[in-house]
Amino acid sequence: MTKFIIFGLLGNFYSGVIVKIKKLIILLVLLGAAQAQTTSTAAKIGIDDSFLGKSVNMDQVFFDESGHQITLREASEGKPVVLALVYYNCTSICNPFLNAIVDVVNQSPKAFLPGDEYNIVAISFDPEETAELAKLKKESYYNQFELNNPLTPGAFRFLTSDSANIADLTASVGFHYQEDGMGGYSHASSIIVLSPSGIISRYIRGLSFLPVELMVSVTNAMEGKWAPTIKKIVQFCFTEEPEGRGYYFNFLKVTGILILLAIIITTMALTFLVSRKEPAQV
Repeated sequence: MTKFIIFGLLGNFYSGVIVKIKKLIILLVLLGAAQAQTTSTAAKIGIDDSFLGKSVNMDQVFFDESGHQITLREASEGKPVVLALVYYNCTSICNPFLNAIVDVVNQSPKAFLPGDEYNIVAISFDPEETAELAKLKKESYYNQFELNNPLTPGAFRFLTSDSANIADLTASVGFHYQEDGMGGYSHASSIIVLSPSGIISRYIRGLSFLPVELMVSVTNAMEGKWAPTIKKIVQFCFTEEPEGRGYYFNFLKVTGILILLAIIITTMALTFLVSRKEPAQV
């Protein structure tokens, strides 16, 4: 009799557990569906870096700060392009993003400046913005460079265009944005480095950039190479000097890691060799 009572209690217990598991599975399915819907919506805003290695149409026509037609190829002047997709009336991340580009230029070596090694091209993805606004934006940012010699006019351009060209360009680089319902746009920020022929060579995300990373990215773009961001590697290998005077290669840190790796590899190799030489026990 006691066995039947125990089995009955266990049966009730497991039945209750099974019901709860079923409810949990249903809840997880519903949450998964909601998450998929949220992800689908979120995917419309952001930057898809799977476009690395693909090409941009360098013959698309835009308008410069004077209202004259100009293509990306003409704006590049045969150099890599540091492309910044923004809109000039932005009240959120566009200004800090453009400020970060100015900062990285100010921190770069004199032998590696826009106009010489590469050109910066900011393009508004708001088709309502005009060349007059682009001109005002350009003037305000040119005053922020702390250089001995002023940049050439083509070193940092602020372009505008119509909705069709903007849609083509943003789609070709994986830049997704949406109107926010308040007269602006929701969007992400990333430098997009293009080779002179229009190959997408690098995405450099964020609101602060390392001169070394920009130099490596531009150099690779000049050679037609493309690769994912190397920011973490650069941040590990290079350390900022006091008072923000630049960056230096952290020889001690890198050497220490290499020595540690050598010790670990040597220890593992010796352990493996010793274990092979040990006689089998009878």
